Amino acid sequence: MELFSHVFLSFFVVIGIHGLLHYTIQLSRKRKLPPGPIGLPVVGSLFQVGKRPHESLAKLANTHGPLMTVQLGFVTTVVASSADMAKEILQKHDQAFSGRTVPDSVTGQADYDVSVAWIPTEPRWRKLRKLCNTQIFTTQRLDALQGLRHQMVEEMISYVKEADGAVNIGRLVFANSLNLLSNTIFSVDIADYKSEAVQEFKDVVWSIMENDGKPNIADFFPWLKPLDPQGIRRNAKVAYDRLHAICDDFIDRRLQRTESGLPRSGDFLDALLDYSHENGSEFNRQAIKVLLTLTVVPLSFNVVTS
Repeated sequence: MELFSHVFLSFFVVIGIHGLLHYTIQLSRKRKLPPGPIGLPVVGSLFQVGKRPHESLAKLANTHGPLMTVQLGFVTTVVASSADMAKEILQKHDQAFSGRTVPDSVTGQADYDVSVAWIPTEPRWRKLRKLCNTQIFTTQRLDALQGLRHQMVEEMISYVKEADGAVNIGRLVFANSLNLLSNTIFSVDIADYKSEAVQEFKDVVWSIMENDGKPNIADFFPWLKPLDPQGIRRNAKVAYDRLHAICDDFIDRRLQRTESGLPRSGDFLDALLDYSHENGSEFNRQAIKVLLTLTVVPLSFNVVTS
């Protein structure tokens, strides 16, 4: 028991020394940074930001100006809070600020670092971005799916008219939107209005977005990442693995279809498989699943939260 107490005390002494050293180094560096609130040692301004950061940061900007430095734990953050400052950063210095900090929850996804959301703005990133833009977000692609959208709305209305009892509108709209998305990517419906699988998929998407959006102490104190104290990365990994398994099933079916000599679907999955064939190990099966996850989750989440 005494040995445990000594180990426990030593652990916190080391953390305290590390925190004070980091705080001292940050103070010396702040001379080169914009002004900002003077935070507490180790935790910085975390308590000032609170649960509604957009409101807290707006109030702090009234005091410290449209460009300020905010220390969040061990993470130094520069906040631009005016249209002019945002324009200066996003238009004139976009290359310098194009990098992204990867949340610890995202690292629960296998090979997350091949995702277009997290790789640097290098030639590979530009190719993947162009692939997404030309296959999903173009006016031509949206126009091509106009007839399908009308058909799905008519089917949804018919289902409501013919229903014998109460209709879960939330599940119905989600299933309809999910099928529209799946037809864009996989050329098939993946949801039935009455199926519990719709709710399962919805829960997976919600779990990923909830874990990725939850304040994570490991993001503010990087030395805590191996411990994953809130279990956020572990929970996110379960959801990511489930979604990857769904993507695996679609990839296997598409490859079997191709081997059987059946006509191409010409959808997003075909485009990804073509790109993988052309680029080999640079864009393998795992990279396809990561990109599909990146595409499916945000678009599905827009419906979940509607």
